[in-house]
Formats: sequence, structure tokens, C-alpha cells
Amino acid sequence: MAGALLAGALLAGCGGGDGKAPDPARNGAAPPGKAAPSAEGVTVLLTVPPAYAADQGWQQSLSWMPKKYSSKPPVAVATRTDAVAYVTASEDGYVTRLRQASTGRILFTGRPWQPPASMSDAGKYGYDGDSVELPSVSTAVQDGREYVVTWAHGILGEDALNKGKEVVRLAVYPADASGAAVAPLREIDVPVRTSGPNGNDDEANLRVEDYGTGLQVHWSGSSNGSVAVDPATGTIDACGDSCTKGRGEVRTGKGWLVQDFYGAFLVPGAWTSFDAIPPGASAKKGEVSMDGVYRSAVRGHVFSSWHTPADKILSPLTAVHDAATGKLETSMPCEMKHGGAVTSPNGRFIADGTAAFDLQRLQGTCLSENEQRKQGVFVRSVTDAGTAYGTVGNGLGDTSAAEVDLAAGTGAPKVLPPGTVVPAWALKDTGIFVTPGPAGGLLVSALKHN
Repeated sequence: MAGALLAGALLAGCGGGDGKAPDPARNGAAPPGKAAPSAEGVTVLLTVPPAYAADQGWQQSLSWMPKKYSSKPPVAVATRTDAVAYVTASEDGYVTRLRQASTGRILFTGRPWQPPASMSDAGKYGYDGDSVELPSVSTAVQDGREYVVTWAHGILGEDALNKGKEVVRLAVYPADASGAAVAPLREIDVPVRTSGPNGNDDEANLRVEDYGTGLQVHWSGSSNGSVAVDPATGTIDACGDSCTKGRGEVRTGKGWLVQDFYGAFLVPGAWTSFDAIPPGASAKKGEVSMDGVYRSAVRGHVFSSWHTPADKILSPLTAVHDAATGKLETSMPCEMKHGGAVTSPNGRFIADGTAAFDLQRLQGTCLSENEQRKQGVFVRSVTDAGTAYGTVGNGLGDTSAAEVDLAAGTGAPKVLPPGTVVPAWALKDTGIFVTPGPAGGLLVSALKHN
């Protein structure tokens, strides 16, 4: 959840500031601080899983940020480049920076960037206080090349006479760029029409993500919006006729994958979820039913939930499909609790909430509550070796951390010591942790494996 408080234990040390926000009074950011410190070491010790060294790596403070906001935190990872992207603030605008995860070396620094006028500046109701929006950053892969995409939601061209146009502005940088004051490869303004600020529903929030099939922008409004954007060319592909059948979820090579009004999913004219019903499901091809419900997508795979003949109320089957073809890849008995889809860097392991899969062995691990387990484990990140890190419970309030070996196939999670922080991303040689900063805002920590 973008605006949720991040859990973590800050045990020692302090961090420096990160420069001025363009207008702290306007966007709710913290007052200006000192220039950003170089990321040469660890100054704040976190309690982390045993596989990581709490004092080995680098950290970056983002203390310009307000305590509460409704945007996605301005941090992302470029998996192919094995790098961490984040947004800082200066007197001249917002700055995108990409660091090598293993060393902290700056790969490139963008020139100061100006987002469109914020929704709160435009006087739009609800976009202030705890719902202030900030620029954020995502990454995407297009035709084998990785990109860093800084983005912001706002209004263009509004004045005393004109209503202006609501957009999401994208600033696209190649992940293999280098140097200082790097200009974006291009800026793209995507027209949107939202119904209000982000809330507690990640699926309804404004999202700029790559689900394994390219960069996409999603929003909720008078009609749910779905747009695919080619960062290499700037081409925008809106989910048009396909979305008359439901909500566009993933743009594939065969068209938009749509979640219909019953929750089932299909690529109109190509395939439906009922072409690949998992073993044990009660659904039958040709029968209309509220089954085969779309849950999420990651790295070109789709999670779905299904009923069984013995249970028409719950959905005790979880399946994985290829997003492009709809082909059933694997399934398992599991009443999945949704928590956001994640993948290991190599793509072998994927998970959403309490359901995790090893796509090499085609084996699933169900981490939902059961007769022995009083709470489910919600996976937050997975390493290439198959170690999944998560929280016991849904991640709200005080929760414990846990880990489980997905490659071993035992599915037995182990609770970690109190106060342990789990990585937001598990990269090749490092874990990337995002926690509250000691001087406000956020602290980004890239800690090495032991």
C-alpha cells in the first residue's frame, strides 16, 4: 500500500538530508535539509534476516518526503541492470538517480525535472493532507532494453478560463544511461480521468508498472483506465473496445487481457480463462459462472482463483497462467490471500500474498492460515535461490517477519526475530530495504548477502 506506514526497526545511527523539495509548503514535504550524502556505507543498522549483513552495503536518505502521502514510494529496482532507482528533490525540481545495487556507484543522475501542476495546486478535492501525491519512479523492459520511468500525476494548461487536462507525465531514461544531468529520452503525457486520490485499495490506485509485458498506466475513475506505453517510441495504446467487456489488466501480444464483470479474465477474440481450467475446479467451459477470478499479474504470469465442487463459497484453488496465451502453467489447493504479486530476479519464483510457485518445478507453496497456522504469511520478496520473505498477517500494524524456502518444497515458514525488516526487493547480491528514515521520509538500504 503506497501510503501505509513502513514497518521497521531503526536500531542505531542517523542519516543526512536530501536537498530541497521544490516547494515544501505546497507538496507536504519536509523542510529543506543538507545536500544528499554519498552512499558509501551504512549509518543506520536495521534488524534484517540472517542471510543479510546489516552493516555491509549502502544507504540513501530521502528525508525530503512527507510522513504521509498517497503515492507509490519513489523507489524502484531495475532487475536486469541490478540497480536501484529513486527520486530526490532540489530547488530546481525533482531528480532521478540510479545506483548500482552491489556497490552504490551512481550510474546516472537525471537533470532536475518538473512534473505537471499537482492535483492539490489545481484545487482538486481530497488531494491534500494525508493524500498528497508525490512524483514516483518505476522500471520497465521493452524489446530487451530496460528503462527507468519517473512519473507524476497532475493538471496541464489549467487557468482562469480553461479547465486543463488531467495527465500522468512520464520521464523516460534508459537504464544504461550514464553521467550527470542526464536528460530524459522523452517525456510522455498520458491523459487520465481519475475519481479521486489513492486509498487503501492497491488495485484501484493510480499505477505505473510493468507486469512483464511492458509499461502500463492504470487508474480508477468514471471508467477504469488502462493504457500501455512504449518507452522506446512514446506510443500510447489505450484499452479500447476490449475494455467494453471489463477492466483492462495486462497488454499482451494478442491484445488486452481483460477482467470481465464477473471477475473472470480473457483476451477477447483469442482465449478465455475457461480454456484452461485447472484440475479440481468446478467450472465448465461454456457455462457462465463467477469463477476463474483474476487476481494479479507479474512477469507475464497471471494468478487466478477457482471454486471446487465441494466449496462454492470460497476459492480453494489457485492457478498460474501464461498472460499471453492463457495456458495453464500450474495450480495448487490454496485459498489465496491477495497481497501484491512479486517475482525473483531470475523469474523462477513468483508469489502473490499467501500463494507462491516454483515455475521450474511447477510446484506451489500455500502459506495461508490452516489447521496448524493461525495466520497466513504474505510474501513481499523472493530471492533467486527461492527464499521468500514476508510478514505474518496482512502487513498492517505490528506484524512479525518470516521466511520460507520455496525451492525445498516443504513450505514450512520460519518466524524471524522480533523487529526484523524484510527486503522490499531481493536482487542478485543484495536485499533492498525501504524503511522510515531517522530524519523523516524514507531510508533506502542496499545490504549485501552474508
